[in-house]
Amino acid sequence: MRKTYSFKLTLLFNKTVDDHAGNWQYAAATAADQNSSATALLVATKRTNASLEITPPFVPPASMLTVTIMFLPITTGVVPSNMTLQGIHMLDGTNMENGSVSAASPDLADQIGGPFSFVDGILTIDPPTT
Repeated sequence: MRKTYSFKLTLLFNKTVDDHAGNWQYAAATAADQNSSATALLVATKRTNASLEITPPFVPPASMLTVTIMFLPITTGVVPSNMTLQGIHMLDGTNMENGSVSAASPDLADQIGGPFSFVDGILTIDPPTT
């Protein structure tokens, strides 16, 4: 069933791991949908690539972002309802994110292609327009 989700996130952790080409950032949060009683766990990976060793330096304004949302309850031995989001995370201090739903469990497959945005602590996932 296509629907709009409006998740209020509560950050559990946010860890940055530096490497030679930039850094990985790993985050987890709980999520509560403001439009229904749906709750979920969220895990996110962000990749920032940069190189000051080339001319001109390569310093993109955004990082790559992958987010997986696992809807509760989660039962041992059963894959939970889930959606995976892919897009970008702005590095300008706004923490704004956007992109689209790239994969989902069969019960949420009709959300694939729908846009998402993260602004002011609210993750909004809209259904696709087609």
